[in-house]
Amino acid sequence: MRVWVRAVTLRVAVIAGRLARWLRRCDAAVLPALVATRRRRRALAVGVLLVTSPAWAAGGAVLPRPVPPPPVPPALVAAITSGRPAGYPVGGIDISSHDHRHYQIQWHVEVAAGSRFVYVKATEGTSYVNPYFAADYAAARGARRYVGAYVYGRPDLGDPVWQADHFLRHARFTGDGRTLVPLVDLEWPYPGVHAGPCYNLTPVQLRAWIHAFVDRIEAATHRKPMIYTNVYWWNPCTAGDPSFGGYPLAIANYTRTVLPTLPAGWRTFALWQYRPGDPERSSDHDRDVVNGGLAGLAALVPPAGHR
Repeated sequence: MRVWVRAVTLRVAVIAGRLARWLRRCDAAVLPALVATRRRRRALAVGVLLVTSPAWAAGGAVLPRPVPPPPVPPALVAAITSGRPAGYPVGGIDISSHDHRHYQIQWHVEVAAGSRFVYVKATEGTSYVNPYFAADYAAARGARRYVGAYVYGRPDLGDPVWQADHFLRHARFTGDGRTLVPLVDLEWPYPGVHAGPCYNLTPVQLRAWIHAFVDRIEAATHRKPMIYTNVYWWNPCTAGDPSFGGYPLAIANYTRTVLPTLPAGWRTFALWQYRPGDPERSSDHDRDVVNGGLAGLAALVPPAGHR
């Protein structure tokens, strides 16, 4: 408030000074005695300020009222919370540009449904950046969710270090105590990627590519990234390689009522993607739960100050 008063006072003084210079150039016979003194000129300047003020022109409306979010449908919240696998109450979502195909992310719904964390796709290959990444990441942080970035691995595009560096340049990893470890998405090529199920690589070649990719991310962040995959892709494409079992696992398995089968090398999982999203429907995202509840979620967050 005091800053506003000082600003108005300064503007009045400026207008008063300009008015005085204008009066000295005018014919005294034309000017009323009303402006003959400094006090009267200042009063006139205040009047000019009020008439020309944007607030006056707008009918006195200084600030627009914030628009409240639409009401949260209770049935939708109930469907999200009751849909989580039994024994895994801490849920979250992972999103990409596909989630903006027809609708915007309804963050107030996710907060009401207790979605504690969000993974947002950041990059793919060596040039693609999710155009919604920055906005979604900021919105999730604004909603006080734990937030992480993920990268869609493209072994068919070659150089794993180059792809990892592209991801690291955009992923916004900070030691704020609320940023999740990076996540690497390794699965079948989506429609439009002209490659075989294993990206036209032999198991030996694919294992080498994955090692180089995750090693580069770990060297930069000082934390092992989480690997998102499923048993039906991992075991055939890597020939059941068990050497990645020390990395946190985000397992994709849509049984929900039965514990997922884990790929070779893993004995447990950190996240379980139990439901795929449908971008044709509002608030229908890929949904995940944390193994170990809030303590399990905290284990995926480097401590504050850690980089």
